[in-house]
Amino acid sequence: MPVAIRNLHIEYPGQLVFDSVDMDVADNEIVAVETQVLDGGTSLLRGIGGFLNDVGGEVNLNGVDLLTCIPAERAVRVGYVYEDHGLVSLYTVYENIVLPLLFHTELSDDEIHGRVSEVCTSLNLDEALFAHRPHQLNDVQTRLVNLARGLIINPELMLIDEPEGGMSEEYLHDTMVTLREKQQINPMAIIITTSDDFVLEKADRVFRIENHNLMPEQ
Repeated sequence: MPVAIRNLHIEYPGQLVFDSVDMDVADNEIVAVETQVLDGGTSLLRGIGGFLNDVGGEVNLNGVDLLTCIPAERAVRVGYVYEDHGLVSLYTVYENIVLPLLFHTELSDDEIHGRVSEVCTSLNLDEALFAHRPHQLNDVQTRLVNLARGLIINPELMLIDEPEGGMSEEYLHDTMVTLREKQQINPMAIIITTSDDFVLEKADRVFRIENHNLMPEQ
């Protein structure tokens, strides 16, 4: 399995979030975690991605432990889509999208532009927005830019936090179709936290959060 999560333990001072999560995700799978308000869904994704400190266990992504690898290696393997905001306010939309490539790859300007064009076309993200700043975007546009930045690295693992925020069912449908198409071109495991019935229906497997752990839905 491309992603093998073993004994993942997430705890803040005085608050146990997840006790011991075990889960495998294949590179052609979309796994959804059904979430409620403040139940730890965001912490789960950030813990899996190696973005939290003092997390116990192991998250093995194609032979690399995301909990112990250097940030530069994680940055070219894991795409992360924030539930809200997540963009750098001082940068334009284009600069936000290409940020991971500028800092963590040696691609030429033409190669970077080609990736941006391909990803934005697949997401129906209008290039007219490239010169905008994050504060000029609406909720849907912000979400699409976050998706584009996550996909631009051709990640091995994509972590998406509550994709339904501000999106119509039509946008959600198009997004799920795009993710499936991306998996065919560039195999990647996808884990999504969501409370949306449509997203849950389109996932290959669904888990719920219960007693500081993940339980599979039957």
